[in-house]
Amino acid sequence: MKIEIGESLVASYLRHVEDCRIVQTNWKTSSQWKVTEYEQKKSKELFEKINSLESFKGVFGKNQYDQLIKQAEIDVLGINTTEKSVFGIDVAFHGAGLNYGKVEVTTFKILEKIFRTIFILQTYFSDYDKFNAYFVTPKANPATEGPIRKLIDEATTLIQDEMVTINFISNEAFFTTIVSPTLDSLEDNNDTSELFLRSIKLMQLVDKRASALDIPGAIQHMRKKSKSSTDAPTIEGMKIGQFVQYSMRKLYEQNLLSEDEIKNLQDKAYSQKVFNQSYEVLRSPDKPITSADGRNRYYTNERFFGEYYLTSQWLERHREPFQDWLDKMHNKQ
Repeated sequence: MKIEIGESLVASYLRHVEDCRIVQTNWKTSSQWKVTEYEQKKSKELFEKINSLESFKGVFGKNQYDQLIKQAEIDVLGINTTEKSVFGIDVAFHGAGLNYGKVEVTTFKILEKIFRTIFILQTYFSDYDKFNAYFVTPKANPATEGPIRKLIDEATTLIQDEMVTINFISNEAFFTTIVSPTLDSLEDNNDTSELFLRSIKLMQLVDKRASALDIPGAIQHMRKKSKSSTDAPTIEGMKIGQFVQYSMRKLYEQNLLSEDEIKNLQDKAYSQKVFNQSYEVLRSPDKPITSADGRNRYYTNERFFGEYYLTSQWLERHREPFQDWLDKMHNKQ
């Protein structure tokens, strides 16, 4: 199967920047997979909501929900198992700039791809917590980029779920968000089996004009330009969800939490005040671990502090309050 260089770049990005332990290019569904109405419920509701708004009239053309799902194909799929997060990314490399025809046609094409990816992720990966649907391209003309971003903002407001992220990444953001952090991963990655990273390694070997040159030409310039803004949000090398789980296990092993504090973590008001969380940090097994929409909001693969479920709804905005609380727990000793 032919692998495009753009897909290889995104696959390397997901593997080395987003910490996805499972990555597949040219992902497609199987006609043999059985999908229940419960698995489709969330995505069907979103489809109907999108279709009801004037701003998105025509985005799906004549396609109905079932047709969109049957057409399920994603350029690169990535799964971060520790964060319970799944990524679906479509890639387009157009030398003269992103173009599927007229501006409106191009705009609707991009939005349809992003929406369809969300539907697919919500349907086929309903056990996961965080859904990320991106369309990435290195170059988009301002006349095209503007309308796309406007509808992306409207769609984000429409979805109203901070666990669902949609994004159109192009131009400077393409380099700062995708290319630069992926290139940075070269420093600690000696595996050259990935097409994109192998091509960069080859360029390093070929270009011997300056010993300090990491990679040639325009990419090196862009890397320097964007270096300060590309550090992935990690704590001790871990994303926020993974770090919270790790820290909670260490607190338990070191017996650093009092019974009163464990009780506090089961209180919704306390969790909101201290961590800015929408759910209790800990929940006893005799209470439901799903929300009103049927989605699981807790890690179910293990019990924390002997018997409790830990919420899985951790985002970057929770990092600072969690770290502050963690420091207080350690300083009590």
